[in-house]
Amino acid sequence: MNPDPHPGIHWPPGWGPDRCDSFVNHRRRTSAPADTVFAKLAAVEEWPKWQRAVDRTEIVEDLAVGSRFVVVSPPHTFDGIVGEFVPPTRFGWAAVGDQLSFYQSWLLLDDPGGGALVIFEEASRGLAALPPTGRAELTRGWLDTLPPEP
Repeated sequence: MNPDPHPGIHWPPGWGPDRCDSFVNHRRRTSAPADTVFAKLAAVEEWPKWQRAVDRTEIVEDLAVGSRFVVVSPPHTFDGIVGEFVPPTRFGWAAVGDQLSFYQSWLLLDDPGGGALVIFEEASRGLAALPPTGRAELTRGWLDTLPPEP
């Protein structure tokens, strides 16, 4: 985990490291190109198959900026709203739930040596927001299930 936010992350109004109760970020190199990683992230209906914290998703409409979906991650049910959708480099979404809301931002950069550099940042707030160390442990699972490191 890097304590500083990446300058290439776009935070929507009202979100960001300076407006949250907990902020985490991760970086990981993968052997897969950015478009492969992006496709996995954008397949919200598949999240329960590879993301251990997600039990169920419901897609309301095709993914685009402003589109909505539901994510069940016990004990929370979140209304998901896409904030950024720029294939194959940027995917950001807000999760709004009871006592916990967060914004996850993904920046995918092609690595000149092959594969991709994946930059993940999340700002969370609310009574159920974990301290950064606990939130970092939980969010690390998103990156651990991406294609292997080169």
